[in-house]
Amino acid sequence: MGIHRIADMQQDEAAWKESRRSLLTSSEIFSWLGDTPSWWSDGPEDVLAGKQGVEKVFDRETETTIAHGSFDEGNIIEKFGTAAGCLVMPENGLYVNDRFPGIGASVDGFGKPDHTLEPQAVFGQDRTLFPYLNDLINSRDTEFLLECKKSLSSKWQQRVPEYYVTQVQTQLAVMELDYAIIFAETVKKGDDQKWRLFHDFRAYVIERDPAWEKVLLEQGERFLDKLKEIS
Repeated sequence: MGIHRIADMQQDEAAWKESRRSLLTSSEIFSWLGDTPSWWSDGPEDVLAGKQGVEKVFDRETETTIAHGSFDEGNIIEKFGTAAGCLVMPENGLYVNDRFPGIGASVDGFGKPDHTLEPQAVFGQDRTLFPYLNDLINSRDTEFLLECKKSLSSKWQQRVPEYYVTQVQTQLAVMELDYAIIFAETVKKGDDQKWRLFHDFRAYVIERDPAWEKVLLEQGERFLDKLKEIS
């Protein structure tokens, strides 16, 4: 019993994709639950289609944003470590936990305190954000999960977009960590601007919710049953 790292996207992307086909992953859980806003395009049937090899098609802007985020992920994580004054460890692994059959979690990185480092508030427009996170990280004095994004969404200015909360809660359950910091390098572009401009660096603390474990146990079983039906 325990936590297992079963694939690495950077070392072998093909094996990583193949491993995901037998799992309901943290990034898919929001779509799988089905209780999504009207503008959300995916549902449970789309998740199952992906397990059968149907590649998801994005519009050009979304595809570009995803590509930028994937390419720059390591840099964003390192920037967060400097801003918050903590140690960071980028990660590209896909993890499973024996407690949650059928559930997988891709992880961006981990962080842990380093009391010798000072936060660099210059990275965000909110100059109180990173000193606050530094105090929190040092007071917890434990390893935590990192989830990074690069986003055009204005929602990041006030809160974490709802579809990422379920993703992070799933990661926390699989990794058995107490809390996560999800952060985004948000960007904007004016009507007369050809290129995007960096807008802000936002970060939020998400505490692990023990009640989410019941959801994963139920949905993991439901997913595996559906997977058998289409196999």
